[in-house]
Parts: sequence; structure tokens; C-alpha cells
Amino acid sequence: MRLRSSSKKFLLTSRHSIFTGSLIRLVLIILFASIIVFSALAIRSRMNTLPPVSELYTDWNNENYASLHEKTSRILQVHPLNGEVLALHGFASYYLSLAETDTALTRDYLVESITTLRKAWLRVSSRERVSMAYILGKAYYQRGVFYADLALKYLDYAMNNGAEYRDIHEFRGLAAELLGDYRLAIASFSEALVHDPSDLLLFTLARNYSAVEDTVKAKQYLLETIRTTSDELLELKSRYELGMILHSEGNVEDAEKEFNAILEKDPNYADAHYGLGVVYESREDMILARASWRRALRLNPVHGKAREKLTL
Repeated sequence: MRLRSSSKKFLLTSRHSIFTGSLIRLVLIILFASIIVFSALAIRSRMNTLPPVSELYTDWNNENYASLHEKTSRILQVHPLNGEVLALHGFASYYLSLAETDTALTRDYLVESITTLRKAWLRVSSRERVSMAYILGKAYYQRGVFYADLALKYLDYAMNNGAEYRDIHEFRGLAAELLGDYRLAIASFSEALVHDPSDLLLFTLARNYSAVEDTVKAKQYLLETIRTTSDELLELKSRYELGMILHSEGNVEDAEKEFNAILEKDPNYADAHYGLGVVYESREDMILARASWRRALRLNPVHGKAREKLTL
């Protein structure tokens, strides 16, 4: 009797277990289906509140990059692989980096711009890649010397595919200069000077001609910078570079005139005091030379050339 009773109890327990397991599976299925339904409704709701593409281009045309950045961010949460929106987001990030004064935020915007534009690259037509390559090239240049090769790569792509942006030659020259390719830099800056002449381009050309030891051309562009610029700081920089070239050519008196012309406008210009020290050194007047270098170092404690002279 006990054995029979035990058997019946087991059968009842087994049936209860099967029923409970089925109920749990049913609840899980209903819960899973509910999640799918609610997720679909949530996505549909978000899609209904997403800004239309026309709004994005309105922001772009009005140069409202903060609004464009915010709207494209929302769209990309739902459509992360939309090439057009990725490109606009990358453009907005780049221009926000230019307006940012915080260096960390500037870097973050540049990285975001590069990342989203690279994602967009394979999702847009070749025609649309031209403007993307132009922005990518500039963004990579602004990331610094370790990205200069990528900057030049994308700027070359843009230029070779018909880009006609006014500053593309200038940025190409800047990237080439970072890479130490001064001949390419000179060619690019010369082309930029034709399209958009400026005193800064004249000075930059002079600097690159100095780098390839073409002092005749370097002096020519420095004199033209001094003649045309209304920027006093650029004039002083040009006079210093000119003075150093003149000194290297043995024209000590004219070099001294350039350094003194700087000090008449700015008595605390450290480079000019360094230059005068070099002039005095060439005359073997080491007392005046070292006094000038000490003055340069007091005015600019990180003046490497003056410090080097004083440790000889």
C-alpha cells in the first residue's frame, strides 16, 4: 500500500512539473513578443520624430553646425550606416573643431569628423567623395605631423578629382612642409599664391625656400612680405629671417640693421636680441654677444638657440 501511494504521489508531482514548465515557456514567449512589439513601437516613434533631410541641409547652408551635429547624431542612432548623414555629421564635427577653444574638445571633434567620414566613404558615390576627401585632408593636417601623410593623400585625391576649393593648395603645401617635402610645398604654396595671394603665403614661401637653401628667392619673398604686410608681428618675423640670411651670407652690417629695426618696434623681441648676439659673435665681441643671448633668454626662457650659445 505504501508503495502504491508513493507511486501515485510521484505521478501527480510529475504532471505538476510538466504543467509548470509549459507555463513558464508560455510566459517567456509572451514576454519576448512584448519586448519585440514595444521595441518596434519605440523605433517607429523615434523615426517619426527624426528631423527630415531638408532640415539638415538648411542647417548646413546657414552654417549652423551645432544644430546639424545634434540632428545627425539623432538620426545615426537609428540609421548608423546612412552615408549621406554620416558625411554631414563629419562635416559638422570638423567645423565645430575650428570654433572650439578647448584643445581637448578640438581633438575630439577632429577624431569624430575623421571617423564618421571614413565610415561614409564606402557608402557614397565617387562624386560625393571629393568634398569628403577635402575635409578629411584638412582634418588630418590639423591632427599634426604624424597624420601629414594621410592629409596629403586625401588632399591629392580631392585635387585630382576636380576639387576647386580656394585653400586646397595651401593645405597641401602645409602638409608637404610637415613631411619635409619642401619642393612640393613650394609648388603648392606658389599655386595658392596665384589663387589667393596673402602676406602669410609670401612668408611661408620664403621659409620653404630657406629650407632648400635658395636664399635669393627666400630674400625676395621676405622683402615682399615686409613691403606688403600690415601685420606687425609678421613683419618682425620676416625681418628676423632676413637678418639671419644676410648674416649667413656675410652681410653683417645689413643683418644688424634688420635686428635693430625689429627692436625699434619691439624692444622685447627675443629673436632680435639673439640675432644681435650672433652679429657680435662674428665680430669676436663675446661680451656683447653673451649679454645679448642672456637678454634673449630672459625674455624667452625656452629660447633654444640662445641657451645653446650660452652653454658653449
